[in-house]
Amino acid sequence: MEKNTSVVIPYYNNTDYIEKAIQSVLEQTVPAREILIVNDGSTAESRAFLEQFSPVAILIDHPENRGIAHARNTGVEHASGDYVAFLDADDMWCPEKLELQETLMKNNDSLSACHCGTAIFKDEFVAIEQCIDKPIHLTLEDCLIDSHVVPSSFLIKREAFLQSGGFDPAVRAEDYDFFLTLISNGNSIQFIPGPLVWFRRAGHGNESAKWQYIFFGRMQVLKKHWRTINRAGGYLALLRHLQRTFQLSRWRSPKPLSYLFAFLSIILPEIPEGTEHKS
Repeated sequence: MEKNTSVVIPYYNNTDYIEKAIQSVLEQTVPAREILIVNDGSTAESRAFLEQFSPVAILIDHPENRGIAHARNTGVEHASGDYVAFLDADDMWCPEKLELQETLMKNNDSLSACHCGTAIFKDEFVAIEQCIDKPIHLTLEDCLIDSHVVPSSFLIKREAFLQSGGFDPAVRAEDYDFFLTLISNGNSIQFIPGPLVWFRRAGHGNESAKWQYIFFGRMQVLKKHWRTINRAGGYLALLRHLQRTFQLSRWRSPKPLSYLFAFLSIILPEIPEGTEHKS
């Protein structure tokens, strides 16, 4: 069986969950070409933990912590597959995930990438929410407020990734920035509605759940892409982006900071129904 997809897993002291992540790749109905684990400057103990996976994965080391954007980029640089799929070390895939995505890509040559629905969970395999209601064909207008894409659900042609420049390490919300860049450059991205990824949202202090990541990361995205957002949606899109940033920051920030974000969100125009990102 032809193996087309390289799987990139960034790793930074994720000893609690990475074994299940790797196992979910090994259980795919269409096998991956290779698994590349990029150790992003973990402790010596955490790095030693990875050695048990050397029979099934390629281990790549950053001598110091450089961040998840650098780690993903390094993985793609070392990848040999036509496609690259990303999996965070604390998430998991359903067995048919790669098969469905590779089939879609092979049958639609104009696609640069695809992504799929997610099941958000806290306890193992108990979904607290499913995110399956997203645009089938992602447009720039869809991404003015949120990206709609979770990295662990994403598969892209390696050539398209390299042409895009990869993830920008200077942007804290590197995933939103990357997907907005792809769409802005004319890349076609399609959605598979099924929840094919188990996405760990809470219970282990993940960086993306922190208000600082949300607020400062999204403000960096706005600073970098404000001309694109304004051109596609006008000044109201810029205001809605800000409002969404305040809303998401409020939900994850402590008091009294949450009151400030709440106040900032309500003084801006209300976001019409249907424009908010589900995940």
